[in-house]
Amino acid sequence: MSAHARTLPGMHPPSPSPPAAAPAGHGGVRRGRLARWVARWGTAVAVTTSACSSIMAVAYIDGPDAPLSNMSMLAFLVGATLAGLLVLRRKHPVALTLGASAASLLLQLDSFAALLALSWVVTTARARTAVLCGVAAGSATAVALVRDLAREPGGRVFAVHDTVTGELTSYPGPWEFLVWGVVLVAAAVGAGLLRRFRAAADDSRAAQATAVAVLQDRMTRQEERELIAREVHDTVAHHIAAISLQASAIEVTHGDPETKQAARQVRASAQHAIAEMRSLIATLRTGDETGMPGASLEDLVPLLDGLREQGHTVSGTVFVSDAEHAPTALTRATFRIVQESVTNALKHAPGAPVEVNVRAGRDHGVHVRVSNPLVPGAPTFPGTGSGVTGMVERAEALGGRLVVEPGPDRYTVTADLPWAAVPAT
Repeated sequence: MSAHARTLPGMHPPSPSPPAAAPAGHGGVRRGRLARWVARWGTAVAVTTSACSSIMAVAYIDGPDAPLSNMSMLAFLVGATLAGLLVLRRKHPVALTLGASAASLLLQLDSFAALLALSWVVTTARARTAVLCGVAAGSATAVALVRDLAREPGGRVFAVHDTVTGELTSYPGPWEFLVWGVVLVAAAVGAGLLRRFRAAADDSRAAQATAVAVLQDRMTRQEERELIAREVHDTVAHHIAAISLQASAIEVTHGDPETKQAARQVRASAQHAIAEMRSLIATLRTGDETGMPGASLEDLVPLLDGLREQGHTVSGTVFVSDAEHAPTALTRATFRIVQESVTNALKHAPGAPVEVNVRAGRDHGVHVRVSNPLVPGAPTFPGTGSGVTGMVERAEALGGRLVVEPGPDRYTVTADLPWAAVPAT
């Protein structure tokens, strides 16, 4: 194994994610600015209208011509405060609706602020909360209208004095009051529902756009996998097949028994590599990993025996229990980690003994330790480090951990994997 490898803690395998949304064009920027401008002016209009409505309601508490009483002054302050608090109607609509409704009932204020806040309750809150706030705001509206209707005609908010005839007419009449109450509450609820439906439609469009982006990303990935599969089939598989044929020819024509045995091992390894490559190509083309070679924990002993038959010094112990019940992802990861670790040891420390220890069971999970002494002056083989990275990613994907420990005289790989896969966080 290469002495420059390092521990990669906390690394997680990359997972496909939706591509980032494209930056908004000039049209989207203009729409955003327009929405902010409308929101600011809407808030200003709501605050101003509510303040004017409260002033009008306060003016008629003691009568149009009577001086303001202490109760009227308190109502004026509360009404002005509620009007100012309408800037928070999007963040705290429930509290504002209930507070404005209570103020209207107790201080003879109007219910305009409560109705404005109610529309945002309908937009953002659950149905039960919206019904509760609707009852409160509706009650405040009904009481305010009935209270105005109960006054003398000349003391009502909407009273018109004809200067020519001297007649005094108040609007609306009893039935019109009922209609006005229904219309006001319905308008508040309707505005809230309209915003709610528009928000739901926007969310639906965003979800559809995300789904389309994910589908396009998957199609692109599949095209890339198919391209890789074609290249592997046309190049790597061809060369491995040629190696197998050449090894077969040497096995048949050469008279030296050791050479025959070496050629036989090369041919068997090449044929095994071709079989695995065919499964890999099928997986790349279909995206279904169920067709990949099913390396199991029981294959570890034959793997090490095969290396010893090839003349390598490989020792160690393999203790496995409940191998038939081990999860497929766990068995595949364990086999590949052991295989890659031993291969790296034989590659970077040729001739050095390799010690392999594997303990696997349902109660304690899987523990792998592969160690080899460093060989001074060993040839250096080029590499990208992707093998070590791949082992770390396999372990992290199962919620386990793999540590590479390059010491002064030994190189050790240790992996601990849970029996049941734990999603990486």
